[in-house]
Amino acid sequence: MSGPRVSRLLLSLLACAMLCGATDAVGQPDPRQMSGLPLPDPGLPDGTITVRVIRGQITNNVPDQLVELRQGDVVETARTDAEGRATFLTLNAGQLVQASTELDGQPLQSQSFAAPGRGGIRVMLVGADPGSPALPAEAGTVTLGDESWIQVDLIEESVEIYYFLQVVNPSRAPVDPRSPIAFDLPSGAVGTTLLRGASPRARIDGRRVELPGPFDPGSTPLHVAYILPYSGESLAIAQSFPVDLEALLISVEQWGSLDLVSSQIERRMELPASGGNGTPYMLGAGPRIATGRPLSVELIGLPSRSRVPSTVTLVLAIGILGCGGWGASRQPEMTAARRRRKSVEVQKEKLLADLVKVEHQHRAGKIGSTKHATRRSELLDALERVYRELDEELTSVLLSSAPGHDSHVARR
Repeated sequence: MSGPRVSRLLLSLLACAMLCGATDAVGQPDPRQMSGLPLPDPGLPDGTITVRVIRGQITNNVPDQLVELRQGDVVETARTDAEGRATFLTLNAGQLVQASTELDGQPLQSQSFAAPGRGGIRVMLVGADPGSPALPAEAGTVTLGDESWIQVDLIEESVEIYYFLQVVNPSRAPVDPRSPIAFDLPSGAVGTTLLRGASPRARIDGRRVELPGPFDPGSTPLHVAYILPYSGESLAIAQSFPVDLEALLISVEQWGSLDLVSSQIERRMELPASGGNGTPYMLGAGPRIATGRPLSVELIGLPSRSRVPSTVTLVLAIGILGCGGWGASRQPEMTAARRRRKSVEVQKEKLLADLVKVEHQHRAGKIGSTKHATRRSELLDALERVYRELDEELTSVLLSSAPGHDSHVARR
């Protein structure tokens, strides 16, 4: 996948939501509840980010620890000093960043947040203290925190959908829900994948996403992406989550007359293109969505191919349905046609999966821009041929099945 693209203003809004959540945690004495939370510090030099790494207690600094700060596909590294702090100076204010390290074999990472423009941001990453016994997990509940958000980008005859979810445990002890965080992605989803930054315990199988407990105090990231093909000018998306979604926040790449419609969206705004990003966005926000109530949105005004072949096919299909008795004698030929169409459908799914793989490799830096552009163009061309073949295949079958077709051919 090409990866999410968000305007600077949207990032600022997301950062505000994160920082509001961080403020509530400052008063908690347990440092594990503060782990990964970005806290603004106007006393730091402009654009500075400090990442402090500790083991268990606030006094157990971890010196000479390698820390990464990821900005898109760019990764900066720094080592912690005697006070356990690694310092980074960012030049792109508003860009989404995330700090991470691996301590004693345990991956630690911060929430994603916008790089500061004025002042700085402090982040603390807290690992387990081998010298102190771990707290036992308690029965309890978690939610998808209000820093969770969804992004929708357009690609050829499909949309890329990203879930940036934060599973939040507000208590001071680990919580083990009665069942794992598990849900199915919408019907038709292909190319499903876990994004970089997701919890290492998360797993995905087809459309099934699972994140088992227990959950430590604070946030556990669950980042998922998938492709949803569409045909026509509208696409309805329904997603149910097994726990409460504290607040709805969704951004949609704006193209032409594309619009986002949902009764669950109470506030919305359009974000004009800014900086190097030439694409404007729509932003929709809404209140809590309770467990069991699906999130339902509809995209209307999607760019799509001409519907003339589909219309012709529909008219022919109606004519054939009126001659059911005659059509029954053609059953073997129709069965062969369905097998052929199934084969083409399988080819389409494989091409979509290959497209996802190429985008993933490019995002991970495994292939260069030239090879990525060439391979992506080849796959899109192949997909276009497959879609054309699917239309032509069905049209050919329907024409060959139409009454009088054979006699007309014989007379010729």
